[in-house]
Amino acid sequence: MTKSKYPEYLEKWRAESLEPGYMETKLFMPREDHEKVVVMAQMLGARIPVVLGHLVLAGMAAMAGKSTKPMEPIATPEPPQPTELAVLIEMIDKSRFQKDTGAARYRQIAFLNRLSDAISHGRRPTIQSLASSVDSHYSQLEILSKALEKRGIIVRQHVPGLAKSRSGKVLYIREDAVEAFNQAHIDEVGYPLLPLDIDEPDTI
Repeated sequence: MTKSKYPEYLEKWRAESLEPGYMETKLFMPREDHEKVVVMAQMLGARIPVVLGHLVLAGMAAMAGKSTKPMEPIATPEPPQPTELAVLIEMIDKSRFQKDTGAARYRQIAFLNRLSDAISHGRRPTIQSLASSVDSHYSQLEILSKALEKRGIIVRQHVPGLAKSRSGKVLYIREDAVEAFNQAHIDEVGYPLLPLDIDEPDTI
């Protein structure tokens, strides 16, 4: 991230994180304890300052003899079943979004297959990791991911400390991707993709 974009990123982060009535602050703590907080944040899928704030509030409540509701980890989406992935691929093939070309649909199918494979192998794929694996520029896969995210196929999950001290957004395939993609096609194109009319294989 370049310095010119950092203030913009910081403002966006604050807008997403600061709830009404909350204030931003800073604190100091031993490195080993901070590393534990980073692990907690990864498990919870929450930003580190949010986790620290919750820990402070929990400590204050304990001192007052009260209890607080614990933070619950965000469930990690499961990789799609082979049949579900096949349906999504067929839907992309049959889709006719206005700005898509045949080549664009092929790229979307390839992206979805690569993403599904990474998730199935227990990895936490990001745009950067997917781009690096095929020696592609980040921006090219970012465009692909945004199209699939807008159409309800993928979702991004914020993960603190993903790479050393840096946060990142891990890509997953939505559990309701088939239904969401079908609805997006209805909204933008005017007709559904389901049920699929899959051609029968040629017989001799």
